[in-house]
Parts: sequence; C-alpha cells; structure tokens
Amino acid sequence: MAANKQLYFGGEIYTVDEAQPTAQAVAVRDGKIIAVGSESKCKSALGTDYEAINLSGSALLPGFIDTHMHPTGQIVYEMFGDLRGLPGIAELQKKIRELAANDPTAEWVIGLQFEDQDLREARLPNRHDLDAACADRPVMIVKHDGHLVITNTKAMQALGVSAQTPAPEGGEIDREPDGFPLGPFRETATSIPLAAISMPPMEKITAAARAAFGKISAHGITSAGFILQTGEEGVFGKQGAFDVLFMTLLFDLIPFNICSLLVAADAAPIEAARQTKLHNLAAGSTARINGMKFWADGTFGSCTALMSRPFTDHPDKSGFLIHREDEMYRRMVAAHTAGLQIAIHVVGDRAVRVCIALYDRLLSEHPKQDHRHRLEHASVVDAKMVEDMARLKLVVSTQPMFIHSEKGWLHKRLGPERAQWTYPFRSFLDAGVKLAGASDAPIESLDVPHALQCCVTREGFEPQQGISAAEAVRMFTIDAAYAQFEESVKGSISVGKRADLVVLSANPVSVPSEKIREIKVERTIWGGKTVYMKK
Repeated sequence: MAANKQLYFGGEIYTVDEAQPTAQAVAVRDGKIIAVGSESKCKSALGTDYEAINLSGSALLPGFIDTHMHPTGQIVYEMFGDLRGLPGIAELQKKIRELAANDPTAEWVIGLQFEDQDLREARLPNRHDLDAACADRPVMIVKHDGHLVITNTKAMQALGVSAQTPAPEGGEIDREPDGFPLGPFRETATSIPLAAISMPPMEKITAAARAAFGKISAHGITSAGFILQTGEEGVFGKQGAFDVLFMTLLFDLIPFNICSLLVAADAAPIEAARQTKLHNLAAGSTARINGMKFWADGTFGSCTALMSRPFTDHPDKSGFLIHREDEMYRRMVAAHTAGLQIAIHVVGDRAVRVCIALYDRLLSEHPKQDHRHRLEHASVVDAKMVEDMARLKLVVSTQPMFIHSEKGWLHKRLGPERAQWTYPFRSFLDAGVKLAGASDAPIESLDVPHALQCCVTREGFEPQQGISAAEAVRMFTIDAAYAQFEESVKGSISVGKRADLVVLSANPVSVPSEKIREIKVERTIWGGKTVYMKK
C-alpha cells in the first residue's frame, strides 16, 4: 500500500554515506530504505502505489541523533517557571513575584534555567535576595546547568535545614559566617532542596511529556540518548528514582528511537531495567539500554569542575570530584565486566586526566576491543589527554551549544591558555577521537542547526578549534550512531537502514557557515512515518 512506501525526490539529498554522498532520490518501504540513487532506480525499486514526496528544493538528511539529554528534566521544565535572560537580581525578584502570583495555591515557587552569568551584579543571589521577593512561601531556583540550586529562608525551614546540616559527599552548601546556609546548594547537595518537589498528578506528567517529546521531534531528532536515574543519585534526587518507571509508562508516547544510559552504582539496577520495554535488541526495535552513567565532577558555571589550577576569576575554587577515585573505578569494573558501556560526566582538566587514567587501568586489566566507553563533555583538556583518548578509543559526547551559552565568560573563568583547549573539536578529530553530538537538554537548546554552526564558527570562541560543516553533520548522524552501537542501522541514508530522515530548508553543508543556524526543520520522518511537519 502507498502508506508503506515513499519516494523522496526533488531536493538536495545528503546521505552521510561515503560510498554515495549525494543522490537524486530515496525509496522507502515499511520503514526501511530500499534504494538510494537516481529517481528512476528508486521508482523501479518501489514498483507501483507509492507516496511521492517532492522535496521542492529542500534538503533531505539522515535524522539527527542527540546522544545525551535528560527527558525527566525536559518534562519538568514544561511544568515550572522559566528564568532565562534575566539581567539582574531585581528582575529575578520581579519574576519570582510573578510566578507566585500566577499560582497562589502552589506550595512551592519554583523557577528553572536561571543563569547568574547574565546578572549585572556578577554574583549569585542568596536566600536574602529571594526572601525580598517572596518570604511567605518556599522558593527554589535551579541554575541553567542543573548543578546548583538556590532557596529562600522559608524553603530551608520547610526542609529542616540548619547550620548543623552537613553537605553530602560530592556536594557543597554555601554558608554564612555562623554556618547557616546562605542559599546555594551545589552538586550532590542539590538533592536536599530538590527532594521537596512533590510528584504532580500523572495527567499533568503525561501532558508535559507529550509537549517535551513533540519538541524533540520538531527539531529533527529521530534518536535520543536518554540519561535516566535508577535511584536518588542524580540531578533530580528522589524524584529521579522514578525515571525508569515513568519512561516505561510514557514509552508509547515517544516518537523517536531511544538509547539510554542509566545512573547507577553497579550493574544490577541496569540489568533490571533491561527487562522493561526500554530495552529490546530484536530487529526493528526502537529502544535499548546501553550502559552506566555517573558524574566525576561538576561544571564551569558552578565552579565545581575539578581543575588542575584554580579558576582564573575565582582563585579560591578549583572544583572537586563527586566520587572518590576508588569508587569510580569500582563502578567502571562492574559495568565493563557486565558488558555495559560506561559514560562519565567530566568537565575539568584534572578530572579528565583522572578518568583517562582509570580507563587506561580498566582496559589494561580487563582488555576489550570494541568497548566504545565514553566521556560526557571532556570540556577542557591538553594535547597529551587528546592523544591518550585516541589511543584508548574513547568516544566523546559533546555539546556544541555550550559554546553559545558560555563564550561570553569562559576566557575570564579559564584564562587564555586553558581556553585554547576548551571544547577542542578540531584537535579531537585530528587525533582520531570520535565525537558524538548532543544537547544535554534541557540544559541547552535542542536546535541542531544552531549546534552545527557552533561547531563550524565557534561563534568567535577559539575559532582555530572549528571544524567543517560536513564533520559537524557527522557528529549528529553517523558518528552519534557509532556512539550508540547502532551505525549499522541508522545515521546515514543507506540501503537497509531505518528510514529515519529529516527534511531541512537547506543543506548545512551547502550554505555559508554563518547561515547554518537559520536552517529550519520542515519534516521529521521516523521509521518511514512523518512525526513532525512544519505548519
């Protein structure tokens, strides 16, 4: 029937297949690509009764693959206030008053996506600032990078927090001279205030999930790397312990492939999650659980990334490890010997060196050829680290939109020497390190064309580390598929692969580099089915 067969033609078809980089047409049957090449060849492969889709000059590419996002966060961000773009504490206070007034029955006033780097005061707000905006209800604001939470005094009272409240291992609580919390909770300490967020009704979660998943498809993404918690460890604390359950319940609403990495201390909860519908290795399956994820350190924005030297603009801070090295290695051995992929969040240069050394030890003691173990971010490195990453065949999942968000203050925070090796895409690729693109959404935008432009132009930040548009596209297609062990079934427009495709207003490889971010997603095709169409 025509519904199961499609012919795509009449536009610029960019396959990301080195054997046949371009084509006139693509033939799809039952969700699989059956022919790529001339229009006559593809028509012949389809026979009769097919749907002819004229691209009308638009570009057809493999569907985008985002290897690292937080679906629970995306759903939560649909339900609470947005604090982006506030230029000062006065404007933050005004926004908090508005959030409180808009939902007067809510027990807590919660705002997300706050970025202190935008504030004219050049300092973090504290509980006193939040008290001035709303003193009679608990207030919680979550920093843009998700690694810092600030509360008001009423919130601390509700939480039972006092000067005697200890910071958990791998976390910090900013304090006043008498020891009472000042307001900011960093890294694992964010679990203290986040535990207060009550679970909304399932109907509200479902509605927010539909909106969040729809936005993913609207950005041309046909495969998503989900980061899911299995317990309280993770950015969403106690609520995150329900990640696997909720994604299982919401599974039928997900209009794209998912490859999940689970936050866990050992292999057992991951193996348990593999018994759910989130993991199915049968032919045609759209979901799999690949392995274990955990945090080595924090972020540049919160000054919690572990650095070899203090931050240039905060000489009293050099970050810290979330877990002891022996605990990190124990987890790595547990995952590796269970046949699981390992993915470690790591940002600071000292933390990257620690992770490389642990991977070196792991692969020496437990050799494995095609492990594809990952470093999530690997934000600042040096030449020797890059060389070692290539030698160990580590994969880097990187977020180009970090450049967009951080370029205005990274030089101040890191200094000129370290900045040259921050998000060093050119150095990674030249050394043979495989790069997989990601957004870290909801931390950053899902906008892939904008991310591609960041790879190429770097928006002026250390432009010598820029790469070509073709290399950038690979990061979000075939090389991302490699990071998920699925390059044989997706990531390029090739015969036999899933018909996961995206129609764009222009080909990122063909337009001037400064125009890439202007490209619009016109249609998203997942397994031959259109799941998004631009209105």
